[in-house]
Amino acid sequence: MSARDFTDSIKLSIIKDNLRKNNGEICCAICGTKLSSIQECHFDHILPFAKGGKSTAENCQILCTSCNLKKTDKELHDFMLEEKAKQFFMGESEKSAIQVISPTQLSEDTNKQTDEMTKDKFDQIISSFIDRKGDIHKVDFGREYNHLPSIHYVQKYYGDLHTLKRAFGIEDLSANWNRDTIKTALEMYIEQHGDILQKDLTKKNNLPSLPCILKHYPEYTSFTDIKKNLFHLSVQANWDFDSVIQAGKDYVKKHGKITESCLRAENNLPTARIIYNYFGSLAAYQKAVGSDISTKNEYISEEDIENALNHLFGEQKREINSMKEFFELFPYSPSTIHKRFGSFSVFCSKHGITVKNSKKAKYTKQEVDDAVAN
Repeated sequence: MSARDFTDSIKLSIIKDNLRKNNGEICCAICGTKLSSIQECHFDHILPFAKGGKSTAENCQILCTSCNLKKTDKELHDFMLEEKAKQFFMGESEKSAIQVISPTQLSEDTNKQTDEMTKDKFDQIISSFIDRKGDIHKVDFGREYNHLPSIHYVQKYYGDLHTLKRAFGIEDLSANWNRDTIKTALEMYIEQHGDILQKDLTKKNNLPSLPCILKHYPEYTSFTDIKKNLFHLSVQANWDFDSVIQAGKDYVKKHGKITESCLRAENNLPTARIIYNYFGSLAAYQKAVGSDISTKNEYISEEDIENALNHLFGEQKREINSMKEFFELFPYSPSTIHKRFGSFSVFCSKHGITVKNSKKAKYTKQEVDDAVAN
């Protein structure tokens, strides 16, 4: 995406603002024409990009095709004056709905929210956000969809984010992390659970995040590096093409055949995900290592899947961040799950798995319209 383009979150916020201003209709900000679809909308820089205008929500408006083409790179004030003059010359001034906005007024409107951001208003916004999310992080202030004030208000009213968190009753563990406390916390967790996974690095486990660890231990480059070299734990092998082939041949020589249920670390074999990345299918891998080819009727059993889930989650809550992250850790491939359950969502529902960041791959036009209207 170029610097000229508005982000999807900015476009969505402008659409919602337009709906609010026009009683549930999408209308051109200049002529007032009703727009019935996204294809008719042009997201325009109020102060032209060519003249230094930023691609921000404050500098964005929705125009119809006609107004957008006529405006080109004129500043809004100049364009309004020109349109007003043309309408007056054509004898249409009394019917005109165009209102000329001065540059001073435009600037005042753009900065209105900033000027009104008192400490009381700032506290109300932050309190509401924390009530919904339970916590607040620096990155939250940079996400358009959170509708938070600029992070400089944190510095203005509280000095830093740690002070703000304490003021709102949030336990801020990050303020206490250093090399010694990080190592002690990780060692205690490993002692209690026998191992540690990247998904375990959460506040509820009283553990620092991976970025926090890497910040204090810059000599390490990844979580695998930390496990292997700082705590001397076994880590998953880095499978290359040759090692995948050799592992398969060794297993076939000993057991006679490889099926998808065999593809797990305890068998010294790569996961199905790795096989599909290298070979595209299980059959191609079986052929490459000299195994019998599986028939279409050979499936992973329910017991195999449940055992794999128990191995992955143990006694912890079955909760994942995304489908992609899940299949990076799960021994069976997405195709196997879809073959057995029809969809990933059905699989999760049947086995009590909660997906935090679930996104639909496709939306119907009606679903999009309903979401925008809401």
